[in-house]
Amino acid sequence: MTTLSLGQAREWFTALCLSLTRVSCLVALILCSPLSIADELEELSVAGTDGEYSLRIVDVLDVPADYVRKVITDYKHACRIDPTITKVEVLPTDRDEVVRVRNLSEQCVGPFCFEIAWAGDIVETKDGDIQVKTIPELSDFVSGSAIWHIRPLGEHTRVYYESSLKPAFFIPPVIGDIIIKKHIKDDALYIFKNIERQAIAMSARSIEHQSDNLKRPSSKRG
Repeated sequence: MTTLSLGQAREWFTALCLSLTRVSCLVALILCSPLSIADELEELSVAGTDGEYSLRIVDVLDVPADYVRKVITDYKHACRIDPTITKVEVLPTDRDEVVRVRNLSEQCVGPFCFEIAWAGDIVETKDGDIQVKTIPELSDFVSGSAIWHIRPLGEHTRVYYESSLKPAFFIPPVIGDIIIKKHIKDDALYIFKNIERQAIAMSARSIEHQSDNLKRPSSKRG
């Protein structure tokens, strides 16, 4: 352990505060900048109030809606769209219309990584929406909910997603709050891009399979 004199400690603390101020200003600028990351991204906002974080994203994906839905509802393979997920369990439930999922993910903020548990009940409604409700007693979250609206747009799909989560773990004020919001925003963009990639790959495999079936000679019976 390195021991600092009082003068050195003051200088170190002052430099740290200046550095954190610059970082927070830079992150705030990124969070408030116009959405030019993707031409088809219609909306992306992240907010935090009283320890609860909300996300709203509306994106148009370049693939038909059926494939987008299949990727999102493939709960057992959620790691394909979110590589931070290290384990997925589909748990038993006494409600036929509910899929209960629990996953573990490894989250990293800077040099620090930690494991987070989340569990929730998922319901696919008759009108095609997907509703998610966090189960606090099986999670590292006090509360949480989410909804997916997946709407066909010709050969494209408009996906509307809104969620809120209140972590049960401590987040340092100001700087921690800014970092978490930036982390949520980056994760949302990354996951949506992965949903699109997986759906496009699934669509291509389906087209290839149909083409192979058409090329096969039909068997004739005498």
